This record gives sequence, C-alpha cells and structure tokens, in this order.
Amino acid sequence: MKALSEDTFFRKLRLYLSMVRYGNSHNLDFAREHYAFFARMKKDLSSFGVDLSAKRVLDVGCGKACWLTLLLSASGALATGMDTEVARPGRASGKYLDILLKNGPERAARTLFWDFFYAGPYYRELARQSGFALDFKGLDIRAMNAAHMEFSDGVFDLVVSHEVFEHLPDVPAAVREVRRVLKPGGLTYIYVHNYTSLSGGHHIAWKYPDTEPSKRVPPWDHLRENRFPDIPSPINRLRERDFAKIFGEHFEILAWPAIGYEGGALLTPEIRAGLPEYSEEELLKKGFVVIARPLPGRPGKGAS
Repeated sequence: MKALSEDTFFRKLRLYLSMVRYGNSHNLDFAREHYAFFARMKKDLSSFGVDLSAKRVLDVGCGKACWLTLLLSASGALATGMDTEVARPGRASGKYLDILLKNGPERAARTLFWDFFYAGPYYRELARQSGFALDFKGLDIRAMNAAHMEFSDGVFDLVVSHEVFEHLPDVPAAVREVRRVLKPGGLTYIYVHNYTSLSGGHHIAWKYPDTEPSKRVPPWDHLRENRFPDIPSPINRLRERDFAKIFGEHFEILAWPAIGYEGGALLTPEIRAGLPEYSEEELLKKGFVVIARPLPGRPGKGAS
C-alpha cells in the first residue's frame, strides 16, 4: 500500500476532524433533514397519484445509514437499497471485514466510527421524527454499481435517490440503467445537490452556509481558486444543464423543482463578477429534484 505523504496525511486528518466536529454538532439535525426530505417526497409523489404502499422502490446510493430505504420500508413499500459500498445497519463483525475487503480500510474505519458514536442517536431521532417503528430485519440492501445494475428490466415502480448522482462517475450510464429497471409508466424522484451552489463543492465547512459560514474556506472556492479541495467523497462537477440534457434523452420530465436556496448574503459583487459563466440562479440554488417517467421503448442492458 502506498504510504501517504506528510502533507496528504495532515490534510486528511483535518478533513476527518472537521467531519467529527460537524457530526457532534449536527447528527440529530441530519436525521431531521432526512425525514423532512422523505415527507416532501411523499407529498410530491402523491400529486402524481403515487402511494408508496406495496410499490417496488429502488433507492440508488442508500449509504451506510440506509435511511431512505428504511423509511420507504416502514411506509409499506417493497424497498431495495443499493450502494457501491457495503451498506448494512448494525455492528456485526463480518460487516466490517466485508467493508475492509471491498471498500478498503479508510471506509471500514469511518463506518465503524459512525456505527459506534452516531448511529444510535441518529436512528432514535429519525424514528421520533417519522413516528415509524424502524425495522432493520430483512432490509434488502445490495452492493451494486449504478452504471451496471443487476436487476431485470422493468421491475421497479419508482426509483429514488438523495444526493448521489452528483458523485457518480458515469451519470449517462446510471440514467440509462434507471430507465431500464423502471416499469413503463414508473417514476423517478432523484434529488441532486447542485454543484454550482455554495455547498455544492461538498466541503464540510460549507455544510450550513447561511447559519455557519466558513471563516477559513472562501465562498464558492470550488468554482474559483479551489484552494481547499479536500472533501469527503469525489464529485463529478456536472451542472444542472448537464443533468437536464442527460435525463432528457431517456425520460419525459414531469417536474424539476428546486430544493432550497442559499448564500444570497455572501454573493458579493466582487464574487459575482469573478464567476461570469454562472447565472445567479445556478450559484444560489442548493439542489433540484428530477421527477420523470421513462420515454417509450427500453434500452438494452449496457446500451449506449
């Protein structure tokens, strides 16, 4: 294994210390935000006549907490979560060995730390917010690549995702796969964290830009000098217009609502002048949801 340079080691150390600091301060906030998203999703879907009960739902990029899969299951959906990393609630010893072998020691250590220090309070708050009994038994979680899903054609009524597609290395392939595994007339509810937003660079210091602006990392640093590139996970840097083009090739877009605006007070004339290639809407919109149904016809697995 290649040894980390001293500079890389200290950069990673600062990153993880900041993640711990934010986790200590906001772990319960994360649970509240996640339930608020779920409640909005249910309301939005109901306007399209979708009741989650008994629907086959795929959660793309469920993450180690599997929170959206859990809430979907608790609402009566037949939910399947998938992630490229081993994602399994609980502390079974075999889980950490699986993560170590599949995803490496860094991910295994991060998951172990989260499980022992944050998972319990997080899930209790998630259950309190939802009023659901969260049942971890029999949860259907698969280790799978979004660009190469191991599902048959047309098996899901709904495909959902929360802040995942901005991280995928091959979004066109993932979108084709989402189209392929959806039933004709099925829907997507895919939330993308907007890369050009203030928090879209995913630097942990800008997690809460309006209430906790960073004193160290300049606003929109990821679009400007990018002096602070250390972030928890890679992002593909696609803009909203790129997502619109990719989804538009395979889906009829039914709605494209914005979710949140941030950083208006920080977008000074000087910063605005330095980012002429971006509209003010791009810079201030935190994220957007793709609500869409597959276009007629179906691409074959792996088709271009």
